[in-house]
Amino acid sequence: MKICVIVPTHWQAVMGGSQYQAKLLIEHLAASGEHEIYYLARQVPEALGCEKTHRVIRIAPARGIGRWGKLTDVFDLVRHLERIGPDAVYQRVGCAYTGAAAYYCKKHDKRCVWHVAHDQEVTPFAWRLTRHALFDYVDKRILEYGIRNASDIVTQTRQQAELLRRHYGRGPSAIVPNYHPLPARRPKKSRPITVAWIANLKPWKRPEVFLRLARDLSGMKDVQFVMIGAPRGNPAWCRRIRHEAERLPNLRFLGGQPQDRVNEVLSEAHVFVNTSTQEGFANTFIQAWQRCVPVLSLSVNPDGLLDEGRIGICAGSYANLARELVRLIRDEPLRERMGEAARLHAAATYADRAHLDTLARLITGAEGIAPETREKYPQTSEAPRHSALERTMPR
Repeated sequence: MKICVIVPTHWQAVMGGSQYQAKLLIEHLAASGEHEIYYLARQVPEALGCEKTHRVIRIAPARGIGRWGKLTDVFDLVRHLERIGPDAVYQRVGCAYTGAAAYYCKKHDKRCVWHVAHDQEVTPFAWRLTRHALFDYVDKRILEYGIRNASDIVTQTRQQAELLRRHYGRGPSAIVPNYHPLPARRPKKSRPITVAWIANLKPWKRPEVFLRLARDLSGMKDVQFVMIGAPRGNPAWCRRIRHEAERLPNLRFLGGQPQDRVNEVLSEAHVFVNTSTQEGFANTFIQAWQRCVPVLSLSVNPDGLLDEGRIGICAGSYANLARELVRLIRDEPLRERMGEAARLHAAATYADRAHLDTLARLITGAEGIAPETREKYPQTSEAPRHSALERTMPR
C-alpha cells in the first residue's frame, strides 16, 4: 500500500510536536513491512532522500518566496501525488496542503486523513491588519476546502472536536491523544530548582512573558530558569529575544535542541511553564508530565486538564502566573505531589501504542477503531462544494 505523509517540514529540519508525531507514526507503519511510505514537505535537509522507513520528497524546492511560495506549492503537491499515486494520504498541520491532499483523494476516491494540530485550524478566519492578511485568508480558504472534503478527521482533544463540529459541522472519526514512549527511568530531582520553558520561538508562544518571570523572580535564591527555543519567527525579533535572555544572570538560554536533550532538561526540571496564547496539544506537556514535572500554563488548558490543579495549573493572568510559580518553588511537598500525579496521568493516557494503531487503521482503511477514541458528534450529510477552488486545481 502506498501512503503519503504530508507535513510542511521534515523532523530533521524542524523538530516540533507535529513532526515528532509524524516520525513515530511512520516508524509504526513501516514496522509491518507492508507499506511504501513517502514524506512530502517543503522544508527538508539537503542530504535526505531515501530513508530506511520512507522516501522524502521536497515540494517545489526552487520556487516561491516566503509565505506566498507555500501557496503555490499546492499545485506542485498535487502533481507529486498524481505521479506517486498513493492509496492514502495522511496530512498534519492545517494549511493549503490540507486542501491539496483532499482534492487529490476526492478526485481519485482515495483516503485522506487530516489530523488537527492546533485549535486555530478549526477556528474561522479572523481578519487582522497585517502584511500577511491576504495570504492567511487564501491559505485558510484552501484549508477549509480540505476540512469539508477529507475522508477522515482526527482531533487531539474533545475541545478540538467541539470546535470542528461548531464551525464546520463535522465530527472527527477519532480523538487520538499524542503518543510518547515512557522514559527509561524515573528522574531524580536535585538543586537548584529549575523552571523550564520549551518551544520554538514564535510570537504566539510569548517567550517574552517567560523572560519577564525570570526578571521579576531574580531575587529568589537557588532558582534557575532554562529556555529552549529555535528561531522560527521574524529574525530580528528572535535575535532580540535571545539577546534579552542572555542578559539575565538567572537564566540559561540553550537555543534549539534535539529531542533527547529536551527530555534531559525536563528530567532535571521542577516546573514547566507554558506562555502560549493557544496550542493544539503541546507535546511538551506530555514530556514534562512523564518526568514528574507539573505544568504551569498562562492560558492553555486543553480539555480542562489543569482545572483541578492536580497535574498543573492554568493561571489565566500574569500576576497569577508569577504567584503560582513562587508557590510551586517554595512548596516542595505540593510540587512533588503534583509531579507524581502528572507522571501517573501521562503513563495512563499518552504511552499507549494503541494511539498509533488507531491512526494506522484509519489510514489503511482497516476495521476496528477502538470505541473510546470515536467521537459522538454527528457528521454532516454532505460536504459543501467549493467549485471555484476546484476549478483552480490541476487535473
